[in-house]
Amino acid sequence: MSSQPSQPSHSLIGIELARFACTLPVLLWHYQHFYFVNGLPVGFETSAQPWYGLLKPFYLYGYLSVQAFWCLSGFIFFWKYAKPVAQGSVPFSKFALLRFSRLYPLHLLTLLIVAVMSWRYEAINASAGFVYPNQDASHFVLQLFMVSDWRPGLNWSYNGPIWSISVELLVYALFYGLSRLGVTKPWMVMAVIAGSGAVYALKLTTHPVVLCVFFFYLGALTCQANEAFQRLPPDARWPTLSAALALLVSGLALAVIGVLRPMFFVALLTPIAIIALLHWVQPKSARVKQAIVSLGNMTYSSYLWHFPLQLLAALVFIHQPGDLPAHSPWWLLGYLGLTYTLAALSYRFIESPAQQWLREKVPLGRARATA
Repeated sequence: MSSQPSQPSHSLIGIELARFACTLPVLLWHYQHFYFVNGLPVGFETSAQPWYGLLKPFYLYGYLSVQAFWCLSGFIFFWKYAKPVAQGSVPFSKFALLRFSRLYPLHLLTLLIVAVMSWRYEAINASAGFVYPNQDASHFVLQLFMVSDWRPGLNWSYNGPIWSISVELLVYALFYGLSRLGVTKPWMVMAVIAGSGAVYALKLTTHPVVLCVFFFYLGALTCQANEAFQRLPPDARWPTLSAALALLVSGLALAVIGVLRPMFFVALLTPIAIIALLHWVQPKSARVKQAIVSLGNMTYSSYLWHFPLQLLAALVFIHQPGDLPAHSPWWLLGYLGLTYTLAALSYRFIESPAQQWLREKVPLGRARATA
Protein backbone atom coordinates (compact mmCIF):
# COMPACT_ATOMS: atom_id res chain seq x y z
CA MET A 1 0.00 0.00 0.00
CA SER A 2 2.53 2.49 -0.86
CA SER A 3 2.19 5.93 -2.26
CA GLN A 4 2.15 7.59 -5.60
CA PRO A 5 3.36 11.06 -6.60
CA SER A 6 0.94 13.71 -5.37
CA GLN A 7 0.51 15.08 -8.87
CA PRO A 8 1.01 12.05 -11.12
CA SER A 9 1.70 12.22 -14.79
CA HIS A 10 -1.51 11.93 -16.79
CA SER A 11 0.09 9.02 -18.62
CA LEU A 12 -0.05 7.07 -15.35
CA ILE A 13 -3.65 7.84 -14.52
CA GLY A 14 -4.53 4.17 -14.95
CA ILE A 15 -2.28 3.36 -11.98
CA GLU A 16 -4.53 5.47 -9.76
CA LEU A 17 -7.54 3.46 -10.83
CA ALA A 18 -5.66 0.21 -10.26
CA ARG A 19 -4.67 1.31 -6.75
CA PHE A 20 -8.23 2.11 -5.83
CA ALA A 21 -9.55 -1.11 -7.37
CA CYS A 22 -7.21 -3.10 -5.13
CA THR A 23 -8.71 -1.63 -1.96
CA LEU A 24 -12.11 -3.30 -2.30
CA PRO A 25 -10.86 -6.92 -2.07
CA VAL A 26 -8.94 -6.07 1.13
CA LEU A 27 -11.98 -4.43 2.72
CA LEU A 28 -14.15 -7.41 1.81
CA TRP A 29 -11.60 -9.97 2.98
CA HIS A 30 -11.50 -8.24 6.37
CA TYR A 31 -15.29 -8.03 6.57
CA GLN A 32 -15.08 -11.23 8.61
CA HIS A 33 -13.75 -9.14 11.51
CA PHE A 34 -17.30 -8.05 12.24
CA TYR A 35 -17.95 -11.60 13.46
CA PHE A 36 -15.05 -11.61 15.93
CA VAL A 37 -15.56 -11.58 19.69
CA ASN A 38 -12.58 -11.80 22.05
CA GLY A 39 -10.19 -12.81 19.29
CA LEU A 40 -12.35 -15.55 17.78
CA PRO A 41 -15.00 -15.58 15.03
CA VAL A 42 -18.41 -16.33 16.51
CA GLY A 43 -21.17 -17.69 14.32
CA PHE A 44 -19.09 -16.95 11.24
CA GLU A 45 -19.85 -18.67 7.97
CA THR A 46 -18.07 -17.39 4.90
CA SER A 47 -21.09 -18.06 2.70
CA ALA A 48 -23.38 -16.08 5.02
CA GLN A 49 -21.65 -12.78 4.32
CA PRO A 50 -23.70 -10.21 2.38
CA TRP A 51 -24.04 -10.84 -1.37
CA TYR A 52 -21.75 -13.84 -1.10
CA GLY A 53 -22.69 -15.19 -4.52
CA LEU A 54 -21.56 -11.94 -6.14
CA LEU A 55 -18.57 -11.18 -3.94
CA LYS A 56 -17.28 -14.71 -3.32
CA PRO A 57 -13.83 -14.23 -4.96
CA PHE A 58 -13.19 -11.21 -2.74
CA TYR A 59 -14.38 -12.90 0.45
CA LEU A 60 -12.18 -15.91 -0.27
CA TYR A 61 -9.08 -14.37 -1.86
CA GLY A 62 -9.20 -10.65 -1.08
CA TYR A 63 -5.99 -10.96 0.94
CA LEU A 64 -4.11 -11.39 -2.35
CA SER A 65 -4.64 -7.70 -3.04
CA VAL A 66 -1.61 -7.15 -0.80
CA GLN A 67 0.56 -8.83 -3.44
CA ALA A 68 -1.09 -6.70 -6.12
CA PHE A 69 -0.30 -3.58 -4.09
CA TRP A 70 3.33 -4.63 -3.81
CA CYS A 71 3.44 -5.03 -7.58
CA LEU A 72 1.94 -1.56 -8.07
CA SER A 73 4.52 -0.14 -5.66
CA GLY A 74 7.33 -1.72 -7.64
CA PHE A 75 6.01 -0.18 -10.84
CA ILE A 76 5.72 3.29 -9.29
CA PHE A 77 9.07 3.23 -7.53
CA PHE A 78 10.92 1.93 -10.57
CA TRP A 79 9.26 4.53 -12.79
CA LYS A 80 10.06 7.38 -10.43
CA TYR A 81 13.28 6.46 -8.64
CA ALA A 82 15.31 3.74 -10.37
CA LYS A 83 17.30 5.95 -12.73
CA PRO A 84 17.72 8.96 -10.37
CA VAL A 85 18.92 6.69 -7.57
CA ALA A 86 21.29 4.83 -9.91
CA GLN A 87 22.69 8.18 -11.06
CA GLY A 88 23.18 9.34 -7.46
CA SER A 89 20.82 12.30 -7.70
CA VAL A 90 18.56 11.05 -4.87
CA PRO A 91 20.49 10.54 -1.60
CA PHE A 92 19.12 7.95 0.78
CA SER A 93 18.31 10.60 3.38
CA LYS A 94 15.99 12.32 0.91
CA PHE A 95 14.47 9.03 -0.20
CA ALA A 96 13.81 8.07 3.44
CA LEU A 97 12.25 11.44 4.23
CA LEU A 98 9.85 11.16 1.31
CA ARG A 99 8.73 7.74 2.49
CA PHE A 100 8.49 8.76 6.14
CA SER A 101 6.45 11.88 5.44
CA ARG A 102 4.03 9.93 3.27
CA LEU A 103 3.51 6.89 5.48
CA TYR A 104 4.19 7.68 9.11
CA PRO A 105 1.75 10.45 10.14
CA LEU A 106 -1.39 8.42 9.39
CA HIS A 107 0.19 5.27 10.77
CA LEU A 108 0.93 7.00 14.07
CA LEU A 109 -2.58 8.47 14.33
CA THR A 110 -4.38 5.20 13.60
CA LEU A 111 -2.02 3.25 15.87
CA LEU A 112 -2.80 5.52 18.82
CA ILE A 113 -6.54 5.33 18.14
CA VAL A 114 -6.49 1.54 17.86
CA ALA A 115 -4.34 1.25 20.99
CA VAL A 116 -6.80 3.27 23.08
CA MET A 117 -9.81 1.37 21.76
CA SER A 118 -8.07 -2.00 22.14
CA TRP A 119 -7.19 -1.33 25.75
CA ARG A 120 -10.79 -0.31 26.39
CA TYR A 121 -12.08 -3.47 24.69
CA GLU A 122 -9.80 -5.66 26.77
CA ALA A 123 -10.70 -3.84 29.98
CA ILE A 124 -14.40 -4.52 29.44
CA ASN A 125 -14.08 -8.09 28.15
CA ALA A 126 -10.96 -9.17 30.04
CA SER A 127 -9.81 -10.68 26.74
CA ALA A 128 -6.69 -10.89 24.62
CA GLY A 129 -8.10 -8.51 22.05
CA PHE A 130 -10.79 -7.96 19.45
CA VAL A 131 -9.06 -9.66 16.47
CA TYR A 132 -5.29 -9.39 16.89
CA PRO A 133 -3.81 -11.03 20.00
CA ASN A 134 -0.58 -9.19 20.80
CA GLN A 135 -1.85 -6.02 22.47
CA ASP A 136 1.12 -5.43 24.77
CA ALA A 137 3.78 -2.79 25.28
CA SER A 138 6.51 -4.57 23.31
CA HIS A 139 4.32 -4.94 20.24
CA PHE A 140 3.21 -1.33 20.60
CA VAL A 141 6.85 -0.22 20.44
CA LEU A 142 7.40 -2.37 17.34
CA GLN A 143 4.33 -0.83 15.73
CA LEU A 144 5.47 2.64 16.75
CA PHE A 145 8.66 2.21 14.71
CA MET A 146 6.88 0.37 11.88
CA VAL A 147 9.04 -2.72 12.40
CA SER A 148 6.29 -4.98 13.73
CA ASP A 149 6.79 -7.65 11.07
CA TRP A 150 10.51 -7.58 10.48
CA ARG A 151 10.93 -10.63 12.68
CA PRO A 152 10.16 -14.08 11.20
CA GLY A 153 6.47 -14.87 11.34
CA LEU A 154 3.55 -12.49 11.51
CA ASN A 155 3.07 -11.01 14.96
CA TRP A 156 -0.45 -9.62 14.58
CA SER A 157 -1.09 -6.64 16.84
CA TYR A 158 -2.97 -3.35 17.08
CA ASN A 159 -3.78 -2.02 13.58
CA GLY A 160 -2.93 -5.36 11.99
CA PRO A 161 -3.11 -4.41 8.29
CA ILE A 162 0.02 -2.28 8.71
CA TRP A 163 2.02 -5.52 8.52
CA SER A 164 2.35 -5.29 4.73
CA ILE A 165 3.71 -1.75 4.95
CA SER A 166 6.18 -2.81 7.63
CA VAL A 167 7.49 -5.55 5.35
CA GLU A 168 7.52 -3.25 2.35
CA LEU A 169 9.83 -0.83 4.17
CA LEU A 170 12.52 -3.50 4.05
CA VAL A 171 12.03 -3.80 0.31
CA TYR A 172 12.25 -0.02 -0.11
CA ALA A 173 15.72 -0.18 1.43
CA LEU A 174 16.66 -3.15 -0.75
CA PHE A 175 15.35 -1.36 -3.83
CA TYR A 176 17.40 1.74 -3.04
CA GLY A 177 20.56 -0.29 -2.47
CA LEU A 178 20.19 -2.38 -5.60
CA SER A 179 19.30 0.66 -7.71
CA ARG A 180 22.33 2.50 -6.35
CA LEU A 181 24.41 -0.48 -7.49
CA GLY A 182 22.88 -0.21 -10.94
CA VAL A 183 20.52 -3.18 -10.73
CA THR A 184 18.01 -1.65 -13.12
CA LYS A 185 18.40 -3.51 -16.40
CA PRO A 186 15.62 -5.95 -17.38
CA TRP A 187 17.80 -9.05 -17.03
CA MET A 188 18.89 -7.89 -13.58
CA VAL A 189 15.30 -7.30 -12.51
CA MET A 190 14.36 -10.75 -13.79
CA ALA A 191 17.25 -12.23 -11.80
CA VAL A 192 15.88 -10.67 -8.61
CA ILE A 193 12.42 -12.06 -9.42
CA ALA A 194 13.86 -15.50 -10.14
CA GLY A 195 15.96 -15.47 -6.98
CA SER A 196 13.12 -14.48 -4.67
CA GLY A 197 10.81 -16.92 -6.46
CA ALA A 198 13.28 -19.73 -5.90
CA VAL A 199 13.61 -18.89 -2.20
CA TYR A 200 9.82 -18.96 -1.89
CA ALA A 201 9.40 -22.19 -3.88
CA LEU A 202 12.10 -24.00 -1.90
CA LYS A 203 10.59 -22.73 1.37
CA LEU A 204 13.97 -21.53 2.60
CA THR A 205 12.17 -19.03 4.81
CA THR A 206 8.59 -18.15 5.62
CA HIS A 207 9.32 -14.45 6.01
CA PRO A 208 6.84 -12.42 3.91
CA VAL A 209 9.63 -10.16 2.67
CA VAL A 210 10.44 -12.84 0.08
CA LEU A 211 7.04 -12.51 -1.58
CA CYS A 212 7.22 -8.76 -1.24
CA VAL A 213 10.53 -8.70 -3.14
CA PHE A 214 9.07 -10.99 -5.81
CA PHE A 215 5.98 -8.87 -6.44
CA PHE A 216 7.76 -5.53 -6.02
CA TYR A 217 10.27 -6.44 -8.70
CA LEU A 218 7.52 -7.96 -10.82
CA GLY A 219 6.10 -4.44 -10.75
CA ALA A 220 9.50 -3.08 -11.79
CA LEU A 221 9.58 -5.51 -14.72
CA THR A 222 6.03 -4.43 -15.60
CA CYS A 223 7.25 -0.84 -15.75
CA GLN A 224 9.94 -1.87 -18.23
CA ALA A 225 7.44 -3.96 -20.20
CA ASN A 226 5.11 -0.98 -20.37
CA GLU A 227 7.89 1.20 -21.73
CA ALA A 228 8.56 -1.42 -24.41
CA PHE A 229 4.82 -1.62 -25.13
CA GLN A 230 4.65 2.15 -25.61
CA ARG A 231 7.49 1.96 -28.14
CA LEU A 232 5.53 -0.44 -30.34
CA PRO A 233 3.89 0.98 -33.47
CA PRO A 234 0.23 1.84 -32.74
CA ASP A 235 -1.04 -0.91 -35.04
CA ALA A 236 0.98 -3.51 -33.09
CA ARG A 237 -0.28 -2.58 -29.65
CA TRP A 238 -3.78 -4.00 -29.89
CA PRO A 239 -2.65 -7.47 -31.09
CA THR A 240 -0.06 -7.54 -28.30
CA LEU A 241 -2.59 -6.53 -25.68
CA SER A 242 -5.13 -9.00 -27.07
CA ALA A 243 -2.63 -11.83 -26.75
CA ALA A 244 -1.93 -10.81 -23.15
CA LEU A 245 -5.65 -10.70 -22.36
CA ALA A 246 -6.12 -14.14 -23.95
CA LEU A 247 -3.34 -15.43 -21.69
CA LEU A 248 -5.10 -13.85 -18.74
CA VAL A 249 -8.39 -15.55 -19.60
CA SER A 250 -6.58 -18.87 -19.87
CA GLY A 251 -4.99 -18.26 -16.48
CA LEU A 252 -8.40 -17.48 -14.99
CA ALA A 253 -9.82 -20.74 -16.37
CA LEU A 254 -6.93 -22.70 -14.86
CA ALA A 255 -7.41 -20.93 -11.53
CA VAL A 256 -11.14 -21.69 -11.50
CA ILE A 257 -10.57 -25.42 -12.02
CA GLY A 258 -7.83 -25.45 -9.40
CA VAL A 259 -4.81 -26.02 -11.64
CA LEU A 260 -3.31 -22.56 -11.10
CA ARG A 261 -2.91 -21.28 -7.55
CA PRO A 262 -4.75 -17.99 -6.90
CA MET A 263 -1.54 -16.18 -5.99
CA PHE A 264 0.06 -17.19 -9.28
CA PHE A 265 -3.02 -15.90 -11.08
CA VAL A 266 -2.56 -12.56 -9.29
CA ALA A 267 1.07 -12.56 -10.48
CA LEU A 268 -0.29 -12.91 -14.02
CA LEU A 269 -3.27 -10.60 -13.61
CA THR A 270 -1.59 -7.58 -12.05
CA PRO A 271 1.06 -6.80 -14.71
CA ILE A 272 -1.42 -7.29 -17.57
CA ALA A 273 -4.07 -5.20 -15.80
CA ILE A 274 -1.56 -2.40 -15.15
CA ILE A 275 -0.48 -2.15 -18.78
CA ALA A 276 -4.06 -2.42 -20.03
CA LEU A 277 -5.30 0.30 -17.68
CA LEU A 278 -2.41 2.59 -18.58
CA HIS A 279 -3.29 2.09 -22.25
CA TRP A 280 -7.06 2.42 -21.91
CA VAL A 281 -7.57 4.92 -19.08
CA GLN A 282 -6.55 8.24 -20.60
CA PRO A 283 -9.49 10.59 -20.03
CA LYS A 284 -9.39 13.97 -21.72
CA SER A 285 -11.50 15.70 -19.09
CA ALA A 286 -9.45 17.35 -16.34
CA ARG A 287 -12.35 16.79 -13.95
CA VAL A 288 -12.40 13.06 -14.64
CA LYS A 289 -8.63 12.87 -14.22
CA GLN A 290 -8.83 14.61 -10.87
CA ALA A 291 -11.64 12.31 -9.77
CA ILE A 292 -9.52 9.25 -10.56
CA VAL A 293 -6.52 10.75 -8.77
CA SER A 294 -8.75 11.37 -5.74
CA LEU A 295 -9.76 7.71 -5.76
CA GLY A 296 -6.11 6.67 -5.83
CA ASN A 297 -5.33 9.03 -2.95
CA MET A 298 -7.80 7.12 -0.75
CA THR A 299 -5.83 3.89 -1.00
CA TYR A 300 -3.52 4.18 1.98
CA SER A 301 -6.16 5.83 4.17
CA SER A 302 -8.76 3.16 3.50
CA TYR A 303 -6.19 0.50 4.31
CA LEU A 304 -5.40 2.02 7.71
CA TRP A 305 -8.86 3.23 8.70
CA HIS A 306 -11.04 0.19 8.04
CA PHE A 307 -9.85 -1.80 11.04
CA PRO A 308 -10.30 1.08 13.53
CA LEU A 309 -13.87 1.41 12.24
CA GLN A 310 -14.45 -2.30 12.81
CA LEU A 311 -13.03 -2.05 16.32
CA LEU A 312 -15.30 0.93 16.99
CA ALA A 313 -18.31 -1.15 15.92
CA ALA A 314 -17.19 -3.93 18.25
CA LEU A 315 -17.05 -1.45 21.14
CA VAL A 316 -20.53 -0.11 20.35
CA PHE A 317 -21.94 -3.66 20.44
CA ILE A 318 -19.58 -4.99 23.11
CA HIS A 319 -22.30 -5.97 25.55
CA GLN A 320 -24.52 -7.53 22.87
CA PRO A 321 -22.14 -8.60 20.06
CA GLY A 322 -24.84 -10.77 18.53
CA ASP A 323 -26.85 -7.64 17.72
CA LEU A 324 -24.21 -6.38 15.28
CA PRO A 325 -25.97 -6.80 11.88
CA ALA A 326 -22.97 -8.17 9.96
CA HIS A 327 -25.24 -10.29 7.73
CA SER A 328 -27.05 -7.21 6.43
CA PRO A 329 -26.14 -5.83 2.99
CA TRP A 330 -26.88 -2.39 4.41
CA TRP A 331 -24.20 -2.88 7.03
CA LEU A 332 -21.74 -3.88 4.31
CA LEU A 333 -22.60 -0.79 2.25
CA GLY A 334 -22.33 1.43 5.31
CA TYR A 335 -18.94 -0.05 6.17
CA LEU A 336 -17.59 0.53 2.67
CA GLY A 337 -19.14 3.98 2.36
CA LEU A 338 -17.90 5.15 5.75
CA THR A 339 -14.41 3.75 5.13
CA TYR A 340 -14.03 5.51 1.79
CA THR A 341 -15.54 8.75 3.11
CA LEU A 342 -13.16 8.75 6.06
CA ALA A 343 -10.29 7.89 3.73
CA ALA A 344 -11.04 10.86 1.47
CA LEU A 345 -11.30 13.25 4.43
CA SER A 346 -8.19 11.78 5.98
CA TYR A 347 -6.11 12.33 2.87
CA ARG A 348 -7.27 15.90 2.48
CA PHE A 349 -7.08 17.06 6.08
CA ILE A 350 -4.46 14.78 7.67
CA GLU A 351 -2.15 12.96 5.27
CA SER A 352 -1.52 15.67 2.71
CA PRO A 353 -1.05 18.54 5.22
CA ALA A 354 1.21 16.42 7.45
CA GLN A 355 3.28 15.34 4.45
CA GLN A 356 3.66 18.91 3.25
CA TRP A 357 4.52 20.18 6.75
CA LEU A 358 7.24 17.57 7.27
CA ARG A 359 8.81 18.22 3.89
CA GLU A 360 8.87 21.93 4.56
CA LYS A 361 10.20 21.71 8.10
CA VAL A 362 12.89 19.10 7.52
CA PRO A 363 15.73 20.67 5.44
CA LEU A 364 15.77 17.82 2.95
CA GLY A 365 12.10 18.41 2.32
CA ARG A 366 12.75 21.82 0.81
CA ALA A 367 13.79 20.14 -2.40
CA ARG A 368 10.02 19.92 -2.96
CA ALA A 369 10.26 16.45 -4.43
CA THR A 370 7.01 14.53 -4.40
CA ALA A 371 6.35 10.88 -3.79
